[in-house]
Amino acid sequence: MGVYFRGMVAKKYLIVIGGATATGKTSLSIQLAQYFQTEILSCDSRQFYREMTIGTAKPDANELHAASHHFIDHLSIEQDYTVGDFERDALILLEKLFREKDVLIMVGGSGLFIRALCQGLNEFPEVPNSIREELNNLFEREGIEALQNELKQSDREYYEEVDLQNPVRLIRALGVCRVSGQPFSDFRKQKQKTRFFTPIYVLAEMDREVLYDKINRRVDLMLKKGLVEEAKSLFPHRHLNALQTVGYQEFFEYFEGLISLEEAIELVKRNSRRYAKRQMTWFRKDGFWKGFSSSEVDSVIDYIKSQMEAFDEN
Repeated sequence: MGVYFRGMVAKKYLIVIGGATATGKTSLSIQLAQYFQTEILSCDSRQFYREMTIGTAKPDANELHAASHHFIDHLSIEQDYTVGDFERDALILLEKLFREKDVLIMVGGSGLFIRALCQGLNEFPEVPNSIREELNNLFEREGIEALQNELKQSDREYYEEVDLQNPVRLIRALGVCRVSGQPFSDFRKQKQKTRFFTPIYVLAEMDREVLYDKINRRVDLMLKKGLVEEAKSLFPHRHLNALQTVGYQEFFEYFEGLISLEEAIELVKRNSRRYAKRQMTWFRKDGFWKGFSSSEVDSVIDYIKSQMEAFDEN
């Protein structure tokens, strides 16, 4: 029997397509959206921003036309947008869309954003401004390596998952560690919240060496499309949170004269591979993801249908 939620009747299903960068999530999500005649929510936190296109591997015009997308290009890099903001906005949108659809799709590689929407954010302790200032000063004096080293000592679990090139996330985690005396990861294990939809988790994956080669080739393609020029246009805004990410920071160092262009390109490839490895670590430790190659569309559809049938019987 369905469950009423503000006028809606469940069961409502959110197909969640996760996975590392370059695993084919976009193509898979579009084919599923076409099959289920539904819409897609992006939870790739870098694709939210209008000014970041090439370096974030956004769906192109044909892909966006093939299925309705939400949460792409809906922000400017000047806007601060947290995972809590996404949780709030996505829940509002889901409630609206589920009035017309029984199935929706969410796709992206930002594990924390997926967790926030499907399970809810945990209650973290308030971090005083004085601690945040201390960490920012540490970053300015000794660089990102100092933050990485402290996190490695304070919370090895989160260290293995987080984007180690993102100082904003490192400082946030370290602030919680310092103020609480506990690992940041402990606060992410609290009881999940009840949602008005049922997630079905599909993990796009491939052999690591194949993935790494694909990442390298994709960076080369981005360069042909104008990645260096895009990064240069964003260089004056390099201090913004949105730009503390792989694919841009490396070129900022080049523009500052700290490294050569060739070194920046190699760093983008290396850091992208490392980021992909951390993404897979995040997803695989959860235990509820079902892995598929992104080309196995029929198998994914069969799995989704079987999961729906199983949930409907309960």
